[in-house]
Amino acid sequence: RAPQGLCAGAARQLRDARVSKGASDHGAAPRSFRFASAAAEHVLRTAPSFVSRAVHARTSRYAAMVLDAAGEADDATLAACARLLDAVAERMATGMAERAHADDAARADDGGDGDRAPIGSIERGRLRFASGALRLELRGARIKDLYRATFRGRRPQIAVEPDGTVAMQYKGFSWFGVRDVGAELTLTTAVPWTIEIRRGVSHLAADLRELQVSAFEITGGVTESELSLPRPRGTATVRIGGGASRLTVRRPRGTAAQVVVRGGASNFVFDAQRLGTVGSATRLATPGWDSAADRWSIELTGGASDLSVIEQ
Repeated sequence: RAPQGLCAGAARQLRDARVSKGASDHGAAPRSFRFASAAAEHVLRTAPSFVSRAVHARTSRYAAMVLDAAGEADDATLAACARLLDAVAERMATGMAERAHADDAARADDGGDGDRAPIGSIERGRLRFASGALRLELRGARIKDLYRATFRGRRPQIAVEPDGTVAMQYKGFSWFGVRDVGAELTLTTAVPWTIEIRRGVSHLAADLRELQVSAFEITGGVTESELSLPRPRGTATVRIGGGASRLTVRRPRGTAAQVVVRGGASNFVFDAQRLGTVGSATRLATPGWDSAADRWSIELTGGASDLSVIEQ
């Protein structure tokens, strides 16, 4: 708005100026016109590089207003115009710098741009992706909100329910033709969580080590993904249906765990055991799993290829 007001003010000064027409009757451009042209070019040239093209275009339009009136103005009026144009450039630089500083401060205070919801009196969280997910990143952090999220490409529909359920769904989601669609979610560590992803997920990077997670479930399959689990409280579960390919599940060192695979597996690694190909139903467990108070139960149905369940 500052460029608009200042340039418009300069144009009004030019229109109000009363000068003789003698210079404009000659074939060459009058000296006052050349002076105005140089002034207009000066403000555009000195505008800082971080000013958007839209601001440049707007300034160009108002500079054109100045030039339209320049043929009727004397040098004194045009000198006033040049001072105004210099003020435009200065205000643009100062205003943009102040806005950038304010934006940086806001991001530092609230965690950045994106969606979020207050935690309020919620005591348990439940994250539910109902339509599948591509390029999904999950992590836990000490934040004041229930969750924070940023998205690339299409944005899902989001509903937060009073019981702490955060439901996300890509309307009309299809795996065919999906390209640059992704989500980054940060969940608060202030409440325990259950996580559900339906209709499958690809390129999942879930670092849940800071969270308390009682259940993590994927239906529809998973591929090219990594899951880092926290220490369990009681019996915590990971359930994956629909098959798994190139999946790595990491858990804290010393944590009791069992892995149940139904539908066969190839290139299957469980801690130090490298099993290659296994049959239709396989169960492996760490020593003492049956009597452990805190433990992970990891169950896969639909087969698995390149599956690793290891300590970290």
